[in-house]
Amino acid sequence: MRKAVNIVIFLCCCLPGQAQEPTSVDVRRQPYLQLNFHTGSFWSQSKYLMDQFEDPYKAIEVRFGYQMTGTEMWHQYHHYPKYGLGMHYSDLVKDKSDSVVGNPFSLFAFYSAPWARFGRFTLATDLSVGLSYTGLIYDPVTNPYNDVIASHINLYFDFNLNLNMRLTPKMGLNAGYGITHYSNGRIHVPQKGVNNWGWTFGMDYKLTEPVAKFVYREPPEFKPAETIQLMVAAGIVEGNPTGTTTELRFFTSSFSADYVCTINPRMAVTFGVDVFYDGSLERAIKGILPEDVTNWQQMYLASHLGYHFIINRFTILVNLGTYFRQHSYDRGYYFARAGGRWQFTDHLYGNIVIKTKNGIRSDWVEWGCAYSLKIR
Repeated sequence: MRKAVNIVIFLCCCLPGQAQEPTSVDVRRQPYLQLNFHTGSFWSQSKYLMDQFEDPYKAIEVRFGYQMTGTEMWHQYHHYPKYGLGMHYSDLVKDKSDSVVGNPFSLFAFYSAPWARFGRFTLATDLSVGLSYTGLIYDPVTNPYNDVIASHINLYFDFNLNLNMRLTPKMGLNAGYGITHYSNGRIHVPQKGVNNWGWTFGMDYKLTEPVAKFVYREPPEFKPAETIQLMVAAGIVEGNPTGTTTELRFFTSSFSADYVCTINPRMAVTFGVDVFYDGSLERAIKGILPEDVTNWQQMYLASHLGYHFIINRFTILVNLGTYFRQHSYDRGYYFARAGGRWQFTDHLYGNIVIKTKNGIRSDWVEWGCAYSLKIR
C-alpha cells in the first residue's frame, strides 16, 4: 500500500505544472485527474478466511478521464458522461504478513453516467471493468486455504453510486457506495471470488479550463427499431477435484437468439432462447460414468429476458433466464448474464459476457460474436 501511495503523491505533485501551462479551451476535450480511497467490508463464502476478512479492506486508485461536453449526440443522450482509464491497488487484509490472499493490482476502464444535476451536485453511477493481478493464489500444497482466488489474472469489476460536489470549477469532491469484485469466471477453481462492499471517497481536478456550459442540440426524431440478434460464444472452465493437483479442462459453448426492441437511443429490451453446452457436466450427472455421458446430456435449453444499455457503439447487457431442459441440476434452476458488446459494423458485434449459475456464482465466460438483423 505504501508504494501505491507514493506513486499517487507523485502524480498529484504534477498537477500544478499541468494547470499552469497555457491551454486553449477545447470544448471537445475536458481531461481530469481523480484520486479515490476505498474502504469497507467483505462478502465471501470462504470456509477458511473468516479471520482475515474481519477487518475492513483498504484500496487506493488514480484515474485519468474525460468529461464529455456534447459535441456528439450520444453525450447529450447520456447527460454528458465521463470515461477514462485507471489503476487500483487493494490491501485486502490487515495482517501485513498475509501469505494467503495477497494484494490485487488492477488496470481498468471506467464510465460514469450522471442521473441528476442540482446546483453544484451531480448524482451518477460509476462502472469500472478491467484486469487484476495478484501473486498469491490457491495451491493444493502451498496455499490450500485460499478458496476465493485461483488464478493470477482475474476480472476486476467495480460499481458505485456517487455524489460529486464542485468546490471550484476545476476541483470537486466525491463520495459513494458500491461493490468491488474479483473473479476469473471459473477458468480456474476453486473460484468463489472476492466481493467488497464499501465507501468511496475522492477528489477530482480538471486539467484545462472548464467549459461554461454543455453543448445542446435538438435531438432528431427517434423511431423504435426491432432486430434479431444471433450470438455464438465459447469458453474454457476447470473442473479439478478439490484437494488434488489434477487439472481437468472442459470446453463450453453458448448460442442465443434474441428479439431486441430498441425503445429509445439509450436502451432496449430483449427476449431470447439459449442452447448451452458444458463439457464439465460429464462429472455432474449422477449414476453415469464420465465416459458414458453423451453430448446431448451435457446441453441445456433455456430462455431469458434481457436489458441493453446502449452507449454509442458499446452495449452493456444483462439477462435473467431459466432452464426448461437439463439432465443435471448442478447449475441450478436459473442463470444470469452480465457483460458487453462492441459494434464493429452495422451488423457485427464482439461479445464478452459472464454467465452465472443461480444468479451470482460465475459459470463461465462467453467469448464470441453477435450478428444483428433488422426486422422493423
